[in-house]
Amino acid sequence: MEPGLIFALAWAVLALVGGAALVVRRRWLAAAITAERQAGAGRAGARGPSSTMFLAVGLVFVAMGLFILVWWATAAF
Repeated sequence: MEPGLIFALAWAVLALVGGAALVVRRRWLAAAITAERQAGAGRAGARGPSSTMFLAVGLVFVAMGLFILVWWATAAF
């Protein structure tokens, strides 16, 4: 296997795992970041990212990982 192909497949797996983690843990991430921003003095009204943003980013990562795997599978056969 070529080094570039190994890198692409490793990136695809990382993208799938990271994207799935973002999708599954999106509400927890949004709540944790919002709580951290509001913890500072004088920042009681600070807003955090919405869980929809984590859903969108996670789905983009999953789509990227699937694209790389499908591209590799079609090129291999």
